[in-house]
Amino acid sequence: MIERIVKGENKRISNDDIQLRACISKKNNGLMCNRCGNTDRNLFSKDELGTYCRQCITFDKSATYRSIIYTPSRKSDVYGKSILGIDLLLSKQQAIASKKCQIAYRKKKDLLIWAVCGAGKTEITYDAIIEAVNKGNRVCFATPRKDVVLELLPRFEVSFNNVTIHALYGGSTNKEKSADLYIATTHQLIHFYNHFDLIILDEVDAFPFKNNKMLYFFVNKSKKPDAPIIYLTATPTKAYKRRIERKQLDYHLIPVRFHRYPIPKPIIKITGDVKKHLKRNRIPREIYKWFKAKKQLKKQCFVFVPDVKTGSLIESILSSEFNCRFVHSESKERREIVSLFRHTSLQFIITTTILERGVTVPNVDVCIIGCEDRIYDESAIVQIVGRAGRKKDYPTADVILFAYVKTTEMSKAIEHIDYMNTLGKKQKLLRKETSK
Repeated sequence: MIERIVKGENKRISNDDIQLRACISKKNNGLMCNRCGNTDRNLFSKDELGTYCRQCITFDKSATYRSIIYTPSRKSDVYGKSILGIDLLLSKQQAIASKKCQIAYRKKKDLLIWAVCGAGKTEITYDAIIEAVNKGNRVCFATPRKDVVLELLPRFEVSFNNVTIHALYGGSTNKEKSADLYIATTHQLIHFYNHFDLIILDEVDAFPFKNNKMLYFFVNKSKKPDAPIIYLTATPTKAYKRRIERKQLDYHLIPVRFHRYPIPKPIIKITGDVKKHLKRNRIPREIYKWFKAKKQLKKQCFVFVPDVKTGSLIESILSSEFNCRFVHSESKERREIVSLFRHTSLQFIITTTILERGVTVPNVDVCIIGCEDRIYDESAIVQIVGRAGRKKDYPTADVILFAYVKTTEMSKAIEHIDYMNTLGKKQKLLRKETSK
């Protein structure tokens, strides 16, 4: 069902198919917002009409004097008619994982696909999606970030024939329309209740979904009670690992990329304190030399920075000599800058962690500047390294971690990458010429 808020707590509804529910109800000795699951009394406030929830107020006001209305979606008319619009050439490891996704859907059991960056996690889910849609079921491919939704939409439109697909994100306009397959940010699942027969949850370790109880509530509320969730991640959190260890969650591990080349191993280079240099309108010598070398090689590069101020200063210092642009979550020209980079019109894209996932460019080198910053934990570093060497024609890349000091998180990330490459070698999954 599609969910929205209406004014008036006792609004009469004549259609038997439409359901009405209070936005806020009493629970134990407190209150609960039925829209976002909030029970924290500190996140409720009062106005002249009653009590409202502050946790989900950015979506619309959920209050004691308002109701949630649930309207049924149209039934699918594509039973058995949907097909893949591409030749899906899966590796042996992908094919095994794909079959496990289909079994999870049929048995209505949750499954975690733990696969390295570049393993082709999205394609692994295609057969399960087609099977579900052909049974008249609704599927949601949910991801924490808008950039990934925009990246996936054209791919899905080519990949699935005779399937109604809607992309939902902040600013999209089709939130109350029905579809067979939705690609949505996890925030947008607030608009659904008891709606999906299968949810594929991508990048479950990513901000802002990671450790966000409200977004978890949206996911569970949006699906039917027995609908399975297929989790996709390259870096599962401790919580998911505990569920696996306790046999509470089935999983499948893919330690190699689809092209069977190893993941590039990053090199740590100790530099001066970047932020101190930037205050003097300078760049550490090692970093400048790296830019100079890449310019001569005409190699496109992702340049990750820890914050907006650092990125802005680096762009202002280097833009007169290098073809570079800075992009972050609030950039008005974000889509245009990313598009320039995709089409090779831009050599260096300087970015915060907003582009650590989802954006794939064929032949790039990667560096992290200020890698000692707290924002670069093991997961973030592994994901950023995963931007490099993703395509079969360009499987190797130069990945540099520029840092003032070496951190534990850098060491853990390198150990993680080494472990996956070693596992791939032991299982004889890597190409022979790379596994010596």
